Amino acid sequence: MDTSPRHRTSRALVHLAAAVLLAACGGGGSDRPAVDTPATAPAPSPDVPSPTPDSNVLTLPLEVLGDGSPLAPLVVDARLDLDAANVAGAARLWFRCHRCGFFGAPEFEATTQKPTVVKASVRVLGGTAAADAGGIPWVDITDTTVILADAERVQGGLTRGGLYTTRMSLALDTATKARLVAGANRVQFRFNGTDGESNGYRIIDLQLQDTAGASLATNPVKRADIAAEKAAGAVRTADADAGESLWHGQGLLAKSSIVPRRMKAACASCHAEDGRDLQYFNYSDNAIVQRSRFHGLTPAQGRQIAAYLRYSQRAVPHVAAAAPWNPPYQPGAGLDTKPLSEWAAGAGLDAVLETPAHALKALFGKPVDGTPLALTQAEVDRVMDASATLNAREVAMPLQYPDWNAWLPTIHPLDVWPAGGAAGSFEAGVKFSNGTFNPAATARKIDTWFTSHRNPNGVFGDWSHLTPAERNEIQGMLQPSGFEAYNFLGGGRGDHIGPTGDYGAQVGARNLAALASTATTAGDPASFTTNAFIERAVMSLLHWNAVKQWQWAQTHGLEGDQKWFIGDYDAAAKTWKGRGEARGWPFNTVSLFFLAPHMLYQTDRDASGKVTREWYLAWERNNTVGSYYRTNAWYQMQVSVNPGGQGDWVNFSVDWPYLTGFDEVLANTVGTSTPAHLTATRLSHIRLLQARIKSAQFVNNAVPLWVPADTRSIILNRGRYSRGNAMKHLSLVNFVDTATTQGNGVARFKDFDQLQPGLHLKLVNGAMQQFNQLYATTDPAAWRRCDPANTDLGEPEPTAGFGFCLDRARQPLAAAANGGYAMNTTDYRATAEQKQQYGIWKVTQMGGDAARLKTWNDWVAKAWP
Repeated sequence: MDTSPRHRTSRALVHLAAAVLLAACGGGGSDRPAVDTPATAPAPSPDVPSPTPDSNVLTLPLEVLGDGSPLAPLVVDARLDLDAANVAGAARLWFRCHRCGFFGAPEFEATTQKPTVVKASVRVLGGTAAADAGGIPWVDITDTTVILADAERVQGGLTRGGLYTTRMSLALDTATKARLVAGANRVQFRFNGTDGESNGYRIIDLQLQDTAGASLATNPVKRADIAAEKAAGAVRTADADAGESLWHGQGLLAKSSIVPRRMKAACASCHAEDGRDLQYFNYSDNAIVQRSRFHGLTPAQGRQIAAYLRYSQRAVPHVAAAAPWNPPYQPGAGLDTKPLSEWAAGAGLDAVLETPAHALKALFGKPVDGTPLALTQAEVDRVMDASATLNAREVAMPLQYPDWNAWLPTIHPLDVWPAGGAAGSFEAGVKFSNGTFNPAATARKIDTWFTSHRNPNGVFGDWSHLTPAERNEIQGMLQPSGFEAYNFLGGGRGDHIGPTGDYGAQVGARNLAALASTATTAGDPASFTTNAFIERAVMSLLHWNAVKQWQWAQTHGLEGDQKWFIGDYDAAAKTWKGRGEARGWPFNTVSLFFLAPHMLYQTDRDASGKVTREWYLAWERNNTVGSYYRTNAWYQMQVSVNPGGQGDWVNFSVDWPYLTGFDEVLANTVGTSTPAHLTATRLSHIRLLQARIKSAQFVNNAVPLWVPADTRSIILNRGRYSRGNAMKHLSLVNFVDTATTQGNGVARFKDFDQLQPGLHLKLVNGAMQQFNQLYATTDPAAWRRCDPANTDLGEPEPTAGFGFCLDRARQPLAAAANGGYAMNTTDYRATAEQKQQYGIWKVTQMGGDAARLKTWNDWVAKAWP
């Protein structure tokens, strides 16, 4: 995702090395002795600029990281050199920033200083000396003062926007242009203070550009060398020993520089317990020190923590592509050819695609270049094949995945369910109205199992030695583990309130609300309701769960062949049949998918019970587009990391209808009002297409269509998880214009004909191929026949969202006013047979492939003679 001339010898300048804002909190339950913690170390005085670097080398990224005190804004300088011939042509300051806006839930506790509203500011001093710069105004970096790149601008902008790393430009006014000189020009960035969670931001790229976007600065560019920092710290020292106690010690850390309350959590609680995440994602020593200061430690203690991490994690492979701003697991071409240890680093920000043509080329395996889009039917068919495996790790996506900071819990469960609670604690286990849970103990058991079952050959990540019984044993531990964390919270998506007695989410919410200060919350009451605190509690545990899974995957080498851990065990024959892909997580349970705002929210209702808020978090109400984008990103990341190994449909780890549904929700919300909005909507529809393709391959499994011998409620029948349930999502009516007795719809992919004439019909033919592979090969007699009187699925079975049946009889299509036909619908829903009849008529009208149409029509005739 690079609209800048980043590869035009990127000549600009900034000063400093690579860093990042670590997420607010630390580590996990330790018995190590406590250490006295001094008060927060002094911060630089406000607006005191650093001296111009002696070297003209531009070292990136520029770390604008500090302790976060709003009383002492941090100023960091950069120098951009211009030739005399280019001074007059400079029109804008362009930069790419990691977390220039605030993203988290607003602070609710009593503060020593008011939380900052605008995170970042910038000014261009040009040739003005630092001592003479007092009269040069700062420009706050907001959606109205800078020009964001289109993808960022139309999908949420800066504050709680969809993308954590954004590109923007500041137009240079007349006064600023007058300050530019031949030679060194000073640029300053300021971190104005924390919101209670963040301790700064990072400038990844910086340029002075002309009106055409060409970089004008002549400075050579150098990237910070984190490998050198690691190498320098790879020896045991007294500081490293001291840092170990600080890293694991509980009760040492202040919540933030504006909330001095000590947390139970330690550094090791919120991060991977051993700190390997900071080592792997190449957080700089400075970033570690500044985050330590944010949590009330001294710079010396921060350096001790860095020393401990560098020494203790010296065996973690150095992956140059890993960075705090590069989204973990961002898909891109060639990732599977690299060592497995490099996969988590992802393909980088530049792998995020921005044009529909490029996104379609990537999806269908064509070179992502500037040539016109020219897909053939054969190329479409090769990908839209239910028996194939679309590699969601390598197909570059038009979507920026969340950064590592977004994974980390901002409040650890230790501080949400502390010791001493009437129902128990996160640390020791709890008993709530819906059961007894101890996810922390379960996590320790899983970790112990992997440690004790490592391959004797010593090859990291080689689990080929496990017996079938052992594979079944660990699968039986992993699958319930995520559910235990989710059940600890109680309820389900959008509803964590117990009918009788409290769920864990309610208990946690009460504990957090008890810490709230009315002075802090008065200005934004909607972000501090009971439901908003429930959301904070839900987030805490599910983010802990995700980090724990990443830790297991990295520590024990669990990202290889999924067939080692996902599969079916025959107890009688003592055999194992594995399922899955060449790479992927083994956690078919509550996982990354559940970090989406759509899975974290608690529904608001008015006094009459009417829903007034759903699908996004309380503090996101002013930026639902940003929330929906992040929901898309977490859902899509799950498909890259683990699409489920052809397991149960509408089950874990991916809920396919939610994935496809939010591709459409985001597209509908963004709209097509401008070319930029149209592009973003097309990209959402391309992701929708990818999901339709991948889900067809996922559902090509051995789950029976219907188990008639199971006479219990149909909600418990295995057929609910079969391809039968998926038919409504993979029917051709999802690919064509529709007409019903209650309204009409336009095909999501019809607009692709604007990119390549005739492409829509090729995709419809591909969808027919998928459908025939999945359904025309089934015997209609093997299906359950719908019972209109059965409401076990929460609604009449023929149109139920979880339905997996075929209708008992055929109903003629309705005649449409235009002389065509329409589906008969009830409450805007059509039955399976109506969808098939209409689809065949419509695709025939469009000129669909005759042979495929015949196969489809023959099956429909057998299903409904």
